[in-house]
Amino acid sequence: MWTMARKMLVDQSAATAIEYGLLIGVIAMSLVFSLGTIANELGNLYNLIDNKTVNAASKL
Repeated sequence: MWTMARKMLVDQSAATAIEYGLLIGVIAMSLVFSLGTIANELGNLYNLIDNKTVNAASKL
């Protein structure tokens, strides 16, 4: 993996640099958008667990 990263950094052609830049941009955008959704779903999961725990404890 590191050898591939080094090859990308050493390559000086403009077209390749633009392609790598676009690829990194797409990856970054997908991470930003998906992390928001994951955070919301994780919050919903924690709330569900909390509610189930409180309901179970109140029945004791």
